[in-house]
Amino acid sequence: MQTILILTVGGSHQPLVRSIQQNLPNLVYFLCSADGGKLKGSYTQVLGEGNVCSSRPGLDAPDLPNIVQQAALQPGQFDVRQIAEFDNLSECYLAAMRLIDEAHRSYPDARLLADYTGGTKSMTAGLAAAALDDGRCEIQLVSGLRQDLVKVVDQTEFVRPVRVWDAQIARRIQAARNVLARYDYVGAARILEDAAARFASDQTLDMLQRWLSLCRGFDAWDRFDHAAARQLLQPYRKHVVPYCQFLDSLLGEKGHGFEWVEDLVQNAGRRAAQERFDDAVGRLYRALELAAQTWLQIRYEIQTGNADLTRVPESQREALGRHRNEKGIVKIPLLAAWDTIAAFADDPLGQAFLPRRDRLINFLTTRNNSLFAHGFRPIGSTDYRVQSGEVMAFLEQTIELALVTLGKRRTAGLHQFPTQWE
Repeated sequence: MQTILILTVGGSHQPLVRSIQQNLPNLVYFLCSADGGKLKGSYTQVLGEGNVCSSRPGLDAPDLPNIVQQAALQPGQFDVRQIAEFDNLSECYLAAMRLIDEAHRSYPDARLLADYTGGTKSMTAGLAAAALDDGRCEIQLVSGLRQDLVKVVDQTEFVRPVRVWDAQIARRIQAARNVLARYDYVGAARILEDAAARFASDQTLDMLQRWLSLCRGFDAWDRFDHAAARQLLQPYRKHVVPYCQFLDSLLGEKGHGFEWVEDLVQNAGRRAAQERFDDAVGRLYRALELAAQTWLQIRYEIQTGNADLTRVPESQREALGRHRNEKGIVKIPLLAAWDTIAAFADDPLGQAFLPRRDRLINFLTTRNNSLFAHGFRPIGSTDYRVQSGEVMAFLEQTIELALVTLGKRRTAGLHQFPTQWE
């Protein structure tokens, strides 16, 4: 395997020579300062002719050749890059990041080392930060015996790796938190998978495993794969007790019948948080439809997919008969389902529906005009904000009235999905 070494240059040359001698790289990239006014840049330590390096401080003139000669590098074994604004952290970071990207592209299978021993403070900070952000570089530093705050004692230098696993894990945990804020459980899982594969220590592995399982579990739930979600979340049930209880109800254990409606409403909220308003409206539409279907089935034993018209109020039979298909099956659409409920005398859900009927029709029109339904008009944030509140309030009232009427109670209410875990 090839080894590529990136060095920031400035100050003492000895640690850089030691790094080259110990790492034995196939190629060295020198990140140097350019000339600044009358001040020569650190590139002269690499390319300067004659004696350009000093064996110790305080000499009247340099007494050693450049770093390339001292390290016995051959042509083709090194490359020099100059940074004009070498005290500008942003410029130093960008220069280092460009160089790291270039090295990865040119030598995709090589071992890449970033040594930030030399150079200005901004150059060293820039290379270290770029290497951390890249996540694929090994980071190292040349250390040695110190007798003062100026420099290490010559000939005592040695290369030591900089252990940044905990820092890398912390950075990726924060990145995962940022992604989770928008309920992107797939994106967060990918970040955590990368962290676990490359940086996990014994101390962090358990945490990463828990976070990964929770991300995968809530992603499965977000895709309505409730059985898979329960399987993934069950080992960590104590961390998400209310959600697991609701999953149990969704899967038919001691439920009240309207859990799927609640699930759709919360799913719509997550799609809206991601600014996927067409998806959000589609889920609210289905929640309205499912609430009517559930109530007609539970209360009146009417199946909207194959309605027995002898069970519906007589005032609705003619209108519903128009929905009979060529096989003689009557399928009741959403608005007709709610009109049917309202036609039953003293039905509490029907009484809640009638005052809202026109506003719900406006919502249905917006949905029907979208590309996901029958039209071509995209649904924007204003459409969603104006109309979703009315639909959600109606559905919440519907569920409460249904449970009171049926003498049931919620064993586990569904809150919006979590966006972080400890």
